[in-house]
Amino acid sequence: MTAQNPPEGRHPDDGGRYERGLATANELAGHEAVRRLLDDLEPISRSTARLVVETVFGTLHHEPGLDHRERELVTLAALAALGDTEKELELHLGIAHRVGIPPPSVVALFAHISAYAGFPRTLNALAVAKAFYADQGLFRHEEP
Repeated sequence: MTAQNPPEGRHPDDGGRYERGLATANELAGHEAVRRLLDDLEPISRSTARLVVETVFGTLHHEPGLDHRERELVTLAALAALGDTEKELELHLGIAHRVGIPPPSVVALFAHISAYAGFPRTLNALAVAKAFYADQGLFRHEEP
């Protein structure tokens, strides 16, 4: 018996997770951001692009227990703690903004994790947030 590859663009037993995930990703991140993500990833690994869409947006974002705002706060904290996740942080800062998380809450989140993930991770995450919010016209310099 030999295994056969699924037809292009369709994975066996995905139950529509890719389509649902793509719709959710577009709703949360916006079509342009999703297109950039897929355009970056698909040329090198179409299967990884599919897994991200199916797993993160097609499955995890549809699990009960957390709303989109809570999921984004958890995601931002995890990405900041991991470090070396600038592209992912930028994508999720956009989602956080779209679901109504204000910049001061994100900055407070990053400051809070410094005790757990370390200052270098916090400083890196804050630098990404500063650049993202400046590009969006949302950056406000704090007064001492």
